[in-house]
Amino acid sequence: MVYFSSTASAEPKPEHSIIGKLEKIINELGLLERVKGKRVLVKIHVGQNVGFTSLHPFIVGFVVRKIKGAGGDPFIVDIPEQVKNAVYRGYTPEVIGCPIYPVAGPADAYYVEKEVNYKNLKVIQMGGFCKDADILVDLSHVKGHNTSGFGAAIKNLALGCYTKKTRGNIHRTMQYDKYWFPERCKDVEATAKRLVNACPHGAIKYDKGRLRVIFDLCNQCMRCKLVDQEDCLKIQRVNFESFFEAMAITAKFVMEQYDDDSRFFINVALDITEYCDCWGFTTGNILPDLGILGSTDIVAIDKATLDLLRDKPLIKENVSRSLEVNDDPELHPFARIHGPWKDPYLQIYYGEKYALGSPEYELIEVDPPGPWKAEQLPPPRFPKALKLY
Repeated sequence: MVYFSSTASAEPKPEHSIIGKLEKIINELGLLERVKGKRVLVKIHVGQNVGFTSLHPFIVGFVVRKIKGAGGDPFIVDIPEQVKNAVYRGYTPEVIGCPIYPVAGPADAYYVEKEVNYKNLKVIQMGGFCKDADILVDLSHVKGHNTSGFGAAIKNLALGCYTKKTRGNIHRTMQYDKYWFPERCKDVEATAKRLVNACPHGAIKYDKGRLRVIFDLCNQCMRCKLVDQEDCLKIQRVNFESFFEAMAITAKFVMEQYDDDSRFFINVALDITEYCDCWGFTTGNILPDLGILGSTDIVAIDKATLDLLRDKPLIKENVSRSLEVNDDPELHPFARIHGPWKDPYLQIYYGEKYALGSPEYELIEVDPPGPWKAEQLPPPRFPKALKLY
């Protein structure tokens, strides 16, 4: 079950506003009945540098105040390097209403390890604060993501609850499956140079006999393959999908710290930009504002978010000129700018595979009804516009 409130307002009243409808979602989720006398971890992503379209501090503070009003003891976490500068984006105790901590402590050294042995990701280090709470509130800003297509509830836990070392290792899983075959090249240096020069995104690097594809930057345009006459380089799905599967593994470990009825997910689909907030700058919105969603199922809420955005118009003029827009109408808007093998629905596929939740959901709109319905009224007859000049 996924609760949804759109940005549309039935009437110009506070209860019909985004915050008014967020309050109704919180009530419908049953969150406030669970928090009394409990420590509540609120996981957010505060962004960094000159970014200002991350999750609005007022929204965070509103959720925190509701939890405190119901007798809960909330605290907020994010990764250390972003928490230390969170004040510049308005995440102060006075605004958000509770402490904000680095998820693995200020030295990134307070963590719980688990052996996973997934490709070259052998051990994961989950921030210790994730096990120091009774209730999880995963409060996520919806946006694009250059590696996973988009970021929301799953990504917020999968990377944002781990040490810097683990986050780096999650990205490095994309390097595990072999893709460079220099033994096939007649002239390795010449072939590598052609491949590097063919990539418009700077995703191919070559140094001292080693060629590396930075899959985070690759949008699978395949221009490199046009100059690869000897098939020395493989651009293949398996490298990209490693990141999605690793995210499911790490998100699952976080969720295992909480009982099934102690996990709550809220996606805020406003100010939807092309990149993750960790890039540290703000671009124009690439999709129209959608609204807010809430659920107790992490897979269902991300699936519903993607489904609701699927037919929304991509605002091409706001896409960075360094990216290319794929005009394939079958692709999700996020995949149109980050590449078909970064299909955001892969998060749903691997989320279901690792039993994080279910992609099947019932969407319930919580928007209050308007004072009248258009079909009950005769067509409007507006006066003609005045000609002033």
